[in-house]
Amino acid sequence: MLAGTFALAACGGDDAGSSGSNAEGDSATEAPAPPDEVAVVPASDIESNVLPDVVVNNVTLGNQVNLRNMVPSEKPVLVWMWAPH
Repeated sequence: MLAGTFALAACGGDDAGSSGSNAEGDSATEAPAPPDEVAVVPASDIESNVLPDVVVNNVTLGNQVNLRNMVPSEKPVLVWMWAPH
């Protein structure tokens, strides 16, 4: 019963006043994407780095980065790929 209530609440009606976007300030509040980082930095070009020299899109920042530059890092790196075939 409780799960059904949450499902119905998620599919609730549309409030015209709360569309989630601000038509006046959207372009003014967006920060420009940082420059692309496609060259391998020397700190990442070590033998123990198993990541390939591949340029990928950083969806968080909106730029392109070299996957090999993710190591060494103070945070764990999760590499996730999806192939629909």
